[in-house]
Amino acid sequence: MKKLITAIILTALMLSVAPILADNTSTSTATSTPPKPKKVVNLVCMQTAVEKRDNAIIAVFTARDAALITALTARRDALKAAWGISDAKARRTALRTAWDNYKKARRKAVDDFNKARKAAWRQFYKDIKLCKDRSGSDLEVVGEGVDAQL
Repeated sequence: MKKLITAIILTALMLSVAPILADNTSTSTATSTPPKPKKVVNLVCMQTAVEKRDNAIIAVFTARDAALITALTARRDALKAAWGISDAKARRTALRTAWDNYKKARRKAVDDFNKARKAAWRQFYKDIKLCKDRSGSDLEVVGEGVDAQL
């Protein structure tokens, strides 16, 4: 009976002392590690990076639109001239050439657009790295996919 009572008392003591020991060890390690410094948002840096990127993308759109208008104008003029040819074989060759030239010009405009758009975004990523804290920049990254859909 004495052994049972002694065992119960020892178990109760261990259970009551264990949380105290655990608290002491956790507080001692918490105070020994320095707190993480708060990140400072460099708003001006991010604003500059966004403006630079969007100005580049606006220029890319302007160049693409100008190239497409030039391609369409050339296609229009070539097709009009082709339809003025009375010889069917020559007309057919001229029509095919007009469409082939348009397809090449259109493809080049789109390829140039995509390369320049991606370059603007790559530069943006480099620029925001200099801003140190980029809180909220993950929302900017989503925008690259939106631009790619245009």
